[in-house]
Amino acid sequence: MILDTYFKRPLIWDFIIGLFLSFLGFILVDKNIIFKPIANDSITIITDVTNISLTMSGFILTLLTVLITFKGGSKITKIEVDSKEPLFDLFFVTRLYHETVRHLKNCIKSLIFVAIIGFTIKIFSPESLKTNTFYFNIFGFTIIILTITRCLLILGKVMDLQKENDEKNNT
Repeated sequence: MILDTYFKRPLIWDFIIGLFLSFLGFILVDKNIIFKPIANDSITIITDVTNISLTMSGFILTLLTVLITFKGGSKITKIEVDSKEPLFDLFFVTRLYHETVRHLKNCIKSLIFVAIIGFTIKIFSPESLKTNTFYFNIFGFTIIILTITRCLLILGKVMDLQKENDEKNNT
């Protein structure tokens, strides 16, 4: 499945897709199919991309903190075959929990990387190259979208576990 391949190395795929789309933007600008925005607009967009990256990393960090806190409250230390424990509690002693935490940590890393690079470009790029920040904006926006999508997929799976747990307890 495509998602399995993607989730094996999501950061690498995110950066490959981001670089590809930036290169595609370069080609489209070179062929006059699309046009780069003026320097002030590019700098405004780079500010937005970096701010969104930092804000999203804060939300994901909060989600990660909540998951870790729930695990700390779980009393289960190992999975037993006929366990009557809630499915959501069993999640915390599986490899899926550690994989989820790893993916969320990587989401934070990629978003902070985008923010740091964005602020660095904004601060240090000379006026003559400010219109070229357009290509970083494509890259940064791609990373943000892919990271949010990955987090929503993970969150959806965690919610499915909770739903199964709720259905099991209500029957």
